[in-house]
Amino acid sequence: METKPMRNKSALKVLQTFLASSLILLLFSPPAAHAQNSLLLQTDFEDGTAQGWKGRGGVEALTVVPEAARGGAYGLRVGERNQSWHGPTLDVTAHMEPGQTYVFTGWIKLAQAAPNTTVSMTMQRRTPSTTHYERMYFDTATSSGWVRFQAQYKLLEAADNLSVYFEAPDNLALVLYIDDFRLEKLPDLGPVVIEEGIPSLKDVFAEDFLIGTAFSNSELLTEADRKLLAKHFNSTTPGNVLKWDSTEPQEGVFNFSGADAAVQFAVENGQRIRGHTLVWHSQTPDWVFRDANGNLASKELLFQRMKTHINAVMGRYKGQIYAWDVVNEVLDAAQPDGLRRSPWYQIAGEEFIEKAFLFAREADPDAVLFINDYNTHESGKSQAMYNLIKRLKAKGIPIDGVGHQTHVSLYYPTVQEIESSIVKFADLGVETHITELDVSVYSSSSQRYDTFPEELKQKQAALYKQLFDVFRRHKNLISSVTVWGKDDGNTWLRTFPVARNDWPLLFDERLQSKPAYWALVNVPVPPTSNLELQYRTADTQPGDNGLRPHFKIKNNGGEPVKLSELTIRYWFTVDGEKPLAFYCDYARIGQANVIGRHVKMSAGKARADHYLEITFDSAAGGIPAGGDSGVIETRSHKVDWSNFDESNDYSFDPSKTSYTPWEGVTLYRNGQLVWGAEPR
Repeated sequence: METKPMRNKSALKVLQTFLASSLILLLFSPPAAHAQNSLLLQTDFEDGTAQGWKGRGGVEALTVVPEAARGGAYGLRVGERNQSWHGPTLDVTAHMEPGQTYVFTGWIKLAQAAPNTTVSMTMQRRTPSTTHYERMYFDTATSSGWVRFQAQYKLLEAADNLSVYFEAPDNLALVLYIDDFRLEKLPDLGPVVIEEGIPSLKDVFAEDFLIGTAFSNSELLTEADRKLLAKHFNSTTPGNVLKWDSTEPQEGVFNFSGADAAVQFAVENGQRIRGHTLVWHSQTPDWVFRDANGNLASKELLFQRMKTHINAVMGRYKGQIYAWDVVNEVLDAAQPDGLRRSPWYQIAGEEFIEKAFLFAREADPDAVLFINDYNTHESGKSQAMYNLIKRLKAKGIPIDGVGHQTHVSLYYPTVQEIESSIVKFADLGVETHITELDVSVYSSSSQRYDTFPEELKQKQAALYKQLFDVFRRHKNLISSVTVWGKDDGNTWLRTFPVARNDWPLLFDERLQSKPAYWALVNVPVPPTSNLELQYRTADTQPGDNGLRPHFKIKNNGGEPVKLSELTIRYWFTVDGEKPLAFYCDYARIGQANVIGRHVKMSAGKARADHYLEITFDSAAGGIPAGGDSGVIETRSHKVDWSNFDESNDYSFDPSKTSYTPWEGVTLYRNGQLVWGAEPR
């Protein structure tokens, strides 16, 4: 898993070498201030005691001293750490209950003259079956000033013990100061309920490709999460539980409990399953690359372990998992051969890739085998991928498909770059999957929003629409599109590259549809007639006192069409109930032959409560085969000339300043919809 929140290209490439392709279990996010929060616990150390804080390792020295005070007389000093995981911990079990959301806040500073270092605030959650370590927040701590650590955390299931702790694993000698720690509970907003009546994404794209999502097993704990996964997606990717560190943490010791649960859920809901991933440089235990003496393993030993692992994992899910990311993120365009110098490569060179595909084909001859990577829109990396696949296929290596992760942002890369990367592989005869799609709202790691700006919601929706237009245009190549997470509360982008809010997916934290979702739902299936409706806006200002949509109807068929049989509808919000006036400023067919009326809908729909309906007098004539109606320039305003707000109107698109086919306006012939999609 990889992202592009850094739009500076050099910074982006550095970031994309870290934590790639791992779906973070994210139950938390940096919160906005909330006046109604309930304070459950506060430790300010002003009584001269540690107020419940202890050392995780039992050897740390915790003392309450004035030098550690942020405000007041005392703060907590933590020293004598001698393991990377040592640090202060506080038991918060008694203060938390399942289904509720909490805010943790603490202030951290380092002892005088200490070097800057990364400090993490983590939740240790123990259940009867296992202990989970969930990093809630991290930041760079300094000796020059206090740094606030703040995170929002939702407890999904009952736990035997819950403890919050701070650690600085990169510097064992470090002395930490802690002060003014608070635990608050957010107001209970009631149960999360999904929108049952909205269109299912899997139905919208049923004629195009599989529509999938990645998920963590924590999302199987609550009914609403399970319902959303089942309603909208006909393909799933278990985010972590099929990786090597989950399935074979120790040599020959396999653990399939998490993977079994994920696969069972998908099978029960009739979903296709993508397996992620068999061979990767990350989340692979170090023992895989070492011999009994701790040295790099021989090529023979490495291949033996690889084959054993692939046989065990693929063999267990043979007939259930239809496609596998066999090798993941093996490319480095800066290298002469285009390959990453991972431990796999250091031991076996390019041969490890060949063996992985050969072993996978042997383990499950019917599985579709993929190579998966990020930044495939970049010309260098795209060419490295192309060259590698071509080499492999020339050797008879059974590679069936290429996976484009497609972690992008609102600012980078361009849609054209993405489209070019998809088309590039067409002549190799491989299947294409979009494997890890999300759209960050940031252009750099220094940006941070407490709430999702409305302007960016619309910008994100437009980009999702453009991306899916590309995917649909190349559905002869693309057989699956997977978003990397189903909702904004379950995205790795809230801890990478920095801990902050991000909103990269189609549903919000409470599983409600976002404008990005509606942008996809309103992409229609291809027109059922030879008529095409084109639109341009003559006024790109969304907040003035007029609507100025212009239209042109094309007849791509072999027979003429009478204009009197046709009706156009332009969907908008009136923004204040006032009488409306319509004008046709120009029409090649004659202004007098264009009839317009404004219709108030009996029930408002998504981004529309009125529509402008345009019909044609019989004197308008017809559209010849292969011809068009000519331009039809219309204008509407309120009789008192008060303003509209078109910024969220269903049919308004300020980017269309020249005539363009646009499915946000609809065309009917004898009452039957023949172009576009009505708002739902």
